[in-house]
Amino acid sequence: MQDINVKIIAEIGINHDGSYANAQKLIKLAFDAKLFAVKFQYRNLDNIYFNSSKEIGDEIISSEIDSNYLSPIEIYNLAKYAQELGLKVGISFFDQIDLNDFENRLSVFDFFKVPSVEFNNLLLINKLLSLGKYVYLSLGAQQEEEILRVFSELPENGWMPLHCVSNYPVSIQNPKLGYISYLKKLTGRPVGYSSHDSNWEVCILAMQQGATIIERHITLDKFADGLDHSSSSTIDEFKKLALFASNLKNIMSGSKPRNPNQGELLNLQNLGRSFYLKNNIEKRQFLKKEDLTYRSPKVGLDMSNIEEYLEKPLLINPSEGVPVVKSMFESVKKISDEVIYTSKKINLALPVRLHDYEAFEKLYPIGAFEFHLSFQEVMNHIDVSRINADNRYSVHLPDYINSTKLIDPFSENIDQKNQSIKLINRVSEFVEKLQDITGRMVPIVGSFSVVNCDKKTFYKNYKLFLEQFKDKNINILPQWLPPIAWYFGGSIDLSISNNQDDANLIKNNNIDICMDLGHMFLGRNYYKFDENALLNTLDKNIKHLHISDALGIDGEGFPVGVGGKQNMDVINSLLDKDCLKVIEVWQGHLNHGQRFKDELNTLSNIYNKRPY
Repeated sequence: MQDINVKIIAEIGINHDGSYANAQKLIKLAFDAKLFAVKFQYRNLDNIYFNSSKEIGDEIISSEIDSNYLSPIEIYNLAKYAQELGLKVGISFFDQIDLNDFENRLSVFDFFKVPSVEFNNLLLINKLLSLGKYVYLSLGAQQEEEILRVFSELPENGWMPLHCVSNYPVSIQNPKLGYISYLKKLTGRPVGYSSHDSNWEVCILAMQQGATIIERHITLDKFADGLDHSSSSTIDEFKKLALFASNLKNIMSGSKPRNPNQGELLNLQNLGRSFYLKNNIEKRQFLKKEDLTYRSPKVGLDMSNIEEYLEKPLLINPSEGVPVVKSMFESVKKISDEVIYTSKKINLALPVRLHDYEAFEKLYPIGAFEFHLSFQEVMNHIDVSRINADNRYSVHLPDYINSTKLIDPFSENIDQKNQSIKLINRVSEFVEKLQDITGRMVPIVGSFSVVNCDKKTFYKNYKLFLEQFKDKNINILPQWLPPIAWYFGGSIDLSISNNQDDANLIKNNNIDICMDLGHMFLGRNYYKFDENALLNTLDKNIKHLHISDALGIDGEGFPVGVGGKQNMDVINSLLDKDCLKVIEVWQGHLNHGQRFKDELNTLSNIYNKRPY
């Protein structure tokens, strides 16, 4: 799918009710909704209706226009106000003569619009095009042959047609959105949509049809007196519209072979099933189906691959209750001494759980491990009697304080706040014991993703909170976060610790962090920031690394190399950094840590193949 950049224009029209203050409010609301632009209308009151006109409805419309008039100087000042906020500003004219009322002030506008009723007014269109600004042409109420005639007389560049149905409002049966894609094919140019729909959601469908501009009237009150309010949108509707517009590319992605996102993989593991042993089985025996039970979680062989392993003898003596995994049938090759040496040299570490730490320490004696703890483990006694004092360690806080709440030591919910602080204190006690045993600092990594205030205040509170623990010789490192997190089986947009402005605030507040490179790659793909600039900003703040590769905006935990050369270069550039570098490949612990071994081999090979 092509890159989609949908811009939302809030048409103020006559919904200011002739009030300069109301117009200012509407502009501020458009800015708050993160829209692209606002647009005004202007008619010279002496240049609208002919005095002898007696058509039905004339007096209604004429009265509305008269009572909702803003002067050129008022519109000019409002345009300047909007631009100071960062909005683009446009205006609709109905007659080229009316442009004279603005004298030398027309240059303030970023674009112009020709309304549907003046679509065939080539004098007006050409006058606006001559001003060197982009012109939108609304097609409401026009016959196809008239549309084609006007198009044929226009220059190649400088304008865009807007599909429009000139009803006020348009019923849900009548937007005829297929004309957008038809018009794109017909003209070979971008097309927009001027919406007067009763249902604002129709604009989302217009985006799906390929509209790159959505123009819709904005109002303070949809039920106010006046002709345009009922076919307009409130600020809340515009915020929703802007949300869809800014995410449309991601919403419409997927027109290629699919890869499940990390949240799906987590759900597949937690909700899916695999085979477990019902009995103790002797080495060199063949498994039989009656030896197996099919249960959650899915961490071993499943229905798709169990049959081939029923024909292979076991190479170990597995016990009752363990998942059936490939490594039971395959000889485990030890990691080479060269890889162990290189891993120690560049401070690679493996994530472990309390229950599998000793097994992985024996399989991969690289001298560095990060304990990933669950909230239940933290609240129980943690045995440190078998900790190897020669290793380096770090500890990852649980993301949750219970089965329904995230860790949040700043929460406005007192219970959540207290439980979070209690959990952090319990982990700190464990870390103090590790530091006593090893004689080294043991950093704590935490994902603090809940924001209850503005960012500046958030990082200020962050700094104060972390300093309390530094005074106790405990170093808590906030983790760099992804744009989308996988919590409680779903995906949640995150707004903290994942963009360049966060990097600037982290640097300014002198906060030490754990840089998760997989998360950083996802954020780069989502926000389009310069990864090198971001890493340069945070160079002195990065005290710990998590290493994995990533794809797109939601695919994390991949083996190094999957994301391409750009990601490989970043990872390679950080292998010399003086800190622990924890390998975070997805499900690396399965099959006796086969993926961990692969990553240790890959990273050691990358490092040893350097030309210097």
